[in-house]
Amino acid sequence: MSQVVDSQGLPLYDEREVRALADLLLEEVCGITRTDRLMHPERILAAKERTRLSSIVAQMEQGVPVQQALGYAWFYGMRFEVSPDVLVPRPETAELVDWIVTDLRSRPTSSSDVSSPVSKPLSICDIGTGSGCIAISLARCFEDARVLAIDVSSAALNIARRNACQQNVDNLQFAQIDILEYVDNLDSNIENTSKNNTFPQGYQHLDIIVSNPPYVCRNEAAQMSEIVLEHEPEVALFVPDDDPLLFYRAIARLGQKHLKKGGFLYFEINAAFGEATCQLLGQMGYRNVELRRDITGRDRMVKAALYS
Repeated sequence: MSQVVDSQGLPLYDEREVRALADLLLEEVCGITRTDRLMHPERILAAKERTRLSSIVAQMEQGVPVQQALGYAWFYGMRFEVSPDVLVPRPETAELVDWIVTDLRSRPTSSSDVSSPVSKPLSICDIGTGSGCIAISLARCFEDARVLAIDVSSAALNIARRNACQQNVDNLQFAQIDILEYVDNLDSNIENTSKNNTFPQGYQHLDIIVSNPPYVCRNEAAQMSEIVLEHEPEVALFVPDDDPLLFYRAIARLGQKHLKKGGFLYFEINAAFGEATCQLLGQMGYRNVELRRDITGRDRMVKAALYS
């Protein structure tokens, strides 16, 4: 793979990343692990394999993320179709799913104590589902749950539906909803008359709301990789500089309407606004607000309960 540079002539991948990408592509495209190469250095790639690798490398040399060049990404042990219409699933998002799964599996399934409010079947909503990685993972982990996956983008929902079909998940429903518009209507006491902006029947009272919403401020773009800026959807990335908690406020407001007593919010967050997000939730009546760091030590996830 020739050197891949950004618009300023700086390399997009360092030498270590290039080696890791080579390992990934050989395993994904050819089924050859590093151990295989050591044990069988004489192995010659088939013509079809060489053609496929050349096509992927050519795309990457244009700055296309390796997952989009492959057409899929691995998340929570499953393969998810990805495209420029959805964010590439990331390891920190898998940590958020892990948190939810661990909490739910350690909690009683029925209790009069609001600190253990989970009902059966579970009712879960993933807001801004994108590829569907969060919703599908939770639906697979809790097969008797009812999971609703929401996105404003019809293109993203089409990909999420295909991913759900590929993973044989049938306890999952999709809805095209603009959460900001929906909450504006709540606050204005306006009836949501749009068919595409109404919560489906059966999801009016939720145990869990989870979201990895847009949270990157526009002024942070200069520090971001051009691979992300040029090939992942802006609508799923950015919020206004003057309102970085826009989606957290809206989803917390939605939770006030649709969460059951003792239900929980789980968020992936911008590491720069961990404390601010916790303060916002506390001000909106949420309790037991918990901020958690990801594996790199950055503030990345928040959990909060609604008891009233």
